[in-house]
This record gives sequence, structure tokens and C-alpha cells, in this order.
Amino acid sequence: MNDSIKSNKADAENKVDLLPAVANYLKVLNEQLLPAFVQTGSILNAINARDGLANLTHTFVTETVNVALIVDDIIEGDASTKDAYHVPVRLFYPSLPDASIEQTEQTPLPVMLYFHGGGGTAGSVSVYHQILCRLAKLTGHIVVAPEYRLAPENPYPCAQNDACTALLGLNKLLARRHISTNKLVVAGDSHGGALVTNLLRDPRIKQSEVSCDISAQVLIYPSVDFTMSCPSINKYANGYLLSQARINWYFDQYFQHGEDRKSKSALFASLDELAHQPPVLIINAAVDPLYDEGVAYAAKLSEAGVNTQHLTFDKVIHAYLNMENLNPDICKQTYQAINAFLASKSSE
Repeated sequence: MNDSIKSNKADAENKVDLLPAVANYLKVLNEQLLPAFVQTGSILNAINARDGLANLTHTFVTETVNVALIVDDIIEGDASTKDAYHVPVRLFYPSLPDASIEQTEQTPLPVMLYFHGGGGTAGSVSVYHQILCRLAKLTGHIVVAPEYRLAPENPYPCAQNDACTALLGLNKLLARRHISTNKLVVAGDSHGGALVTNLLRDPRIKQSEVSCDISAQVLIYPSVDFTMSCPSINKYANGYLLSQARINWYFDQYFQHGEDRKSKSALFASLDELAHQPPVLIINAAVDPLYDEGVAYAAKLSEAGVNTQHLTFDKVIHAYLNMENLNPDICKQTYQAINAFLASKSSE
């Protein structure tokens, strides 16, 4: 058997406390699915990375949650720049505007700009469709989900530029769609969290008017350390779905031009860079290679004077929202926590 598969099995048997359904899934993954993959002679690439996240999500997020309206649109890139990419977006409406009320009289609706996860190489709005429906319905926000470009075909800074385009062009999109809002939330999971944290310290955003519109941020098991230097990277290196080797592969696909990964990592931003950010909710899974960087980032934001809430859910692993059937109660509590956090910020 391949040495890495042996290591996966050994690490997963180290008495880590997991929900039974999660532990059973990992046992099948590590003892059957991964060895079968290796035996075919296949290697990790963009095809199977994308298939893996898509299949995982479609297998374990099966309950259909309907929202009032789903619309596809585009946020136009800045034509004056070299990289004027027009970003496709999908909007999820939790409710329909009252057609009997003039637009100028309508109560503004909160909006959430949400960036999906996938290591900068996998994931899509379509894969996250039901998760985005849940966020819209359970928080009452119109969720706007950008289809940012992925590596290795489009390495850094393409995705980050797309995130910037989406945020800077959001008001124009909302105006075209006759959406009035007084609350804007930026959110994302895993690599989507990395995009959010770097957006909020991007000079293009900090110098724009849109920075004043952001009322809150939500980061779900965010990737904030591209140097992979936190202890949990080694503690949960193998056997828990997201492995150290896979993270390293993601980052190698994402950074292809010798970028300084430390400077791109929000965890190593100065306190001055992080100060004056909007209130933040950071959610972590306890059994996750990214756990320690999430804890450290929450502490650093708090030190910088940012209103910070940090939650950890025990007995679950990275990307647990994409595995809802294995941990339905934790997913329910996660959406409830996000809604409660956003509701509290709306009342302030």
C-alpha cells in the first residue's frame, strides 16, 4: 500500500474525538476510497480535486432548501485595468420584493457577498448552490456569490482581483437589480475566507467608499496562513479529509510566480492593517489542519481592536458544511450562529 495511505490510516486511528458518522466516513475514505484511487495510478490534479469536492457536497448535502428567487448576472471588471475580467455572480433572494410598494419606499434588505471554498483550485457556485440557499433563507440576506477564477489555469492574483471586482462593483449590480440595502456582509469559507481577509486589507478596498458599507464579516474555517506554520497543520496532517499534502498542493497551484506567501497571509498582517475592520465571526472545526490559524487570527483581530467572536465546533472536520448529512446538528447550529451574529450587528 502507498506510504501516504498508510499514514492516513495511522493518523486517523489516533483516538481523535469525532462524531460517529464522521469517523465512519473517514474510515471508508482512508481504507477503501483513497487506496483505490492510488491503485489506478492516478495523481492529484485539478480534475479530481474539483470532482472530489463536488461529489462530497452532492452526496452529503441532499436536503433541498428553496429560496424565493435565483438570478444569474455579471459584475463588470474595470476596463481601464489590464485584467478586466467580468465576474459571473448568482444571487439568492430569501424573499421577493413587494411589487405593490414603490422601490423608493421599500425596506432595504441585507446583502451577503459570499466566496466559496476549495483551495483556490476547486469549488464553484453550482457546487455550493444548496449551501448558499441555506445562507440566504436562514439569515434573510440576499446572497451574492461570485464565480471567481480558479488555479492552476488562473493563478494568483486572478481570484483576488475577481473578489475585488465583485466588491467594488456590487453597488452597481444592486442598483441595476433595484435592490436597496443598508447592510453589507462579506463572508466565505476556507479559501473563500482567505479572499475575504485579503480584501479587507486591500488598498483598493480600503481607499474606496465601499469599505464604509461593510457592516460585518463571517469567516468559516478560513485559510489565513499560506506558510502552513501553525501546529494543527502537523497535528491533523493526514486522515481527516483535508491533508497537509493536499493543502501544499493547493497553494502550489495558487501561487505560481514566486509570491511571498507570508505577506499574502492575513495572519501575519500588522495590527495597523487589521484595525478598523468590521465586526467578525470566525467559525472553526476542532479537528482541522486550519484550526490553529483560525484561533490565532481571531486573537490577533481582537488585539487590533476588532469586535471579534470566535466559535469552535468539536468532533467535526474541515468542510463540514459540505458534509451536512454526517453532522446535521452542527450545520444547523452554524447557520443559527451566523444568523444570531448578523442580527446582533443589525441592531447596533
